Amino acid sequence: MKLCLLIFVQTVFAVEEWNSFKVTYHKVYQNPDEENFRQNVFLENLKLIKAQNEKYEQGLSSFSVGVNRFTDLSKQELFSSKPSAHFDSSVKIGSSGPSFTQDVPDSIDWRDFGVISRVYDQLLCQSCWAFAVVGAIEPHVAIHEQRNVSLSEQNLIDCVDSNFACDDYLDREIVDKTYQYIINNNGIDTLESYPNIYYSVGSCNFSAENVGARILGYANVTEGDEEELKSVVGTLGPVTVVITTDMAWSVYQDGVYYKENCMNTTEIFNHAAVIVGYGNDNGEDYWLVKNSWGFWFGDGGYIKMARNRENNCGIASIARYPLI
Repeated sequence: MKLCLLIFVQTVFAVEEWNSFKVTYHKVYQNPDEENFRQNVFLENLKLIKAQNEKYEQGLSSFSVGVNRFTDLSKQELFSSKPSAHFDSSVKIGSSGPSFTQDVPDSIDWRDFGVISRVYDQLLCQSCWAFAVVGAIEPHVAIHEQRNVSLSEQNLIDCVDSNFACDDYLDREIVDKTYQYIINNNGIDTLESYPNIYYSVGSCNFSAENVGARILGYANVTEGDEEELKSVVGTLGPVTVVITTDMAWSVYQDGVYYKENCMNTTEIFNHAAVIVGYGNDNGEDYWLVKNSWGFWFGDGGYIKMARNRENNCGIASIARYPLI
């Protein structure tokens, strides 16, 4: 009898959570079948959220999670990578970076210097790579050319790969292709001249007259070398990274995200973002990562990811930065 009562109470609570979620995030579904599907996805994700927060409250995990506007989406909708393909880390694409002669600060947040643009939302288009590259180039221009400029992700979405579609798998070499496109193209257009339409891919309308920035080249951080990554971020500026993420990552709320077995999956390197700083939070070293899922994600669009924990989630495996 008590077990039946417990199940009933849990069911009622879950339905209340679902109804609250729909109101809070203005969710409207096309038909009852779609709503039923979304509700089931939401309830599965809700179980994950509750389990993770129990671990956090018991001191067994360094981060907490919570319901956000992504909680009715599946992992396949949020992250996209090709399980059959594996990034060949032995291939060094791009240029060697400069030597570091200045002191590397213990912590840095490039937002404090007024060089980081606002958080954008890629919606359901798998275009994280475009936002991750622009998100690194813009602050490098501000830091090294002393000018702020907003650049067009849509320019990259439309022009880097004519075969790209918003529901494509993430090509793990797309970051290199994108930096090389900007070099070969002699620039990238401004956001004002080439507005973002996000969940759509259009014809390439690049105009040389509207170039907002050019780069001399781009460089790699040595695979897995977090000290070198710290040196780059601390002295030169933000870095584009390709990382391994999961549903817990998508509902991150606070603390330092660390997953012991996050690379133990066939779906590695399934998201691109930008490291804009690093530091320490209550004894936990972290990378400050800017995402492209709007302000609803994480802490105002940002997440702290584990640093100096054996390259957790591949944070330093595919790291690139522009040379201005």
